[in-house]
Amino acid sequence: MLIPSSGAACCSAVPVEVVNSFCHCLPFDVDERRSRVASASHNQRLASLLTERPGLYAGTAVFLSYDHYLHMVNLVEAVANSTESEAYQAAIQARNPGVDLARQWQSRSVLMGFDFHISAEGPRLIEINTNAGAAFLAKQFADVGSGCLPVGTNRPDFEEARLDDLLVSMFIKEWKTVRPGAELRTLVIVDENPESQYLYPDMLLAAELLNSRGIRAIISDPSALDYRDGKLRHGDETIDMVYNRLTDFRLEADSNRMLRLAYDEDAAVISPSPRHHALYADKRNLVLLGGDDGEPGAVNAAVRTMIPQTQVVGMMDPAAAWTARKALFFKPSGGYGSRAAYRGDKLTRQVWQNILQGDYVAQKFVPPADRGLVIKGEAVRLKFDIRLYAYAGQPLFPVARLYSGQTTNFRTPGGGLAPVILV
Repeated sequence: MLIPSSGAACCSAVPVEVVNSFCHCLPFDVDERRSRVASASHNQRLASLLTERPGLYAGTAVFLSYDHYLHMVNLVEAVANSTESEAYQAAIQARNPGVDLARQWQSRSVLMGFDFHISAEGPRLIEINTNAGAAFLAKQFADVGSGCLPVGTNRPDFEEARLDDLLVSMFIKEWKTVRPGAELRTLVIVDENPESQYLYPDMLLAAELLNSRGIRAIISDPSALDYRDGKLRHGDETIDMVYNRLTDFRLEADSNRMLRLAYDEDAAVISPSPRHHALYADKRNLVLLGGDDGEPGAVNAAVRTMIPQTQVVGMMDPAAAWTARKALFFKPSGGYGSRAAYRGDKLTRQVWQNILQGDYVAQKFVPPADRGLVIKGEAVRLKFDIRLYAYAGQPLFPVARLYSGQTTNFRTPGGGLAPVILV
């Protein structure tokens, strides 16, 4: 079973960071986790696809303070409120004149991911993502999340059936904000060469869930889409909505031209869209969200400490930034998946020159916490972050990602997606 006993040593009142580091409890059988996901699906390929991706599921769970979880939830709500303000959106529009923020302005971006490191002072927001993957692979195990909380606590309900309802209703709500009164009939999940993507099983599970609720869901490469007669089409089918998993956030590549035309002509509801990335996921947004009182988009002071100081490198004195580099983490403003991101203490002079010529932000480095587990009889400690999935300022559920090295990678023995247990 994947449900911890409320009397287990791991649920005791010792500091949660001690439990995570040194308690080797809850050794989840990865084969059992893969089997549970595959057996619940009607897709006959899923079992082999999961086996081919051994780094998807971690061999343990991660413990998180319930108070820290509530702080994360408060920050998600605060960010949603701030990004809706006229002052914030005016600042984003001035910075991104090529992005039409009025396009499908009612939409909020399905399945956002708020990624946190847990510091000694509490959770710290590392980045916000509008194409946060793996939710459909992780929801099956989220129900262990409140098993340790004392009786009488207002426990979050992470039971899978409820999460399925939330995920489906999220797509319907996103659709109805743009197309009130219309029925969502067809949806395409779009990614570049989707079957080659490591998270292809996640797309399969998303499509299967939507199809089971009466929404025709297709998985497609953007090259298989056509825009004609004012409609986005996949073969002979008209597409109502696009669940966009592409990392071409502005839809600028030639391969995404049909998708871009459909978006510009409002022929299909696209989520996440270029507008969503500009408003939420551009790394420069953390400069605004973490700003002082009165600055556009600054979140309230009660949650502001959760946003590490972030600066646009181009606005910094290069010599001072180089001197301070060891305390900083550098990311491209439009980056994803930690590509071309660098810890300051690892920088070479050549890489530093590339950063100065690029469009980077410098964020105060917050090291990830770690989790102890046993792999092949040997005690090891892996780093982890916490991703809180959310929609329109409301949390869906959290998941941890265990890894070694600089960033999450789904390639670490014993690492991968881990349930989050609130204590």
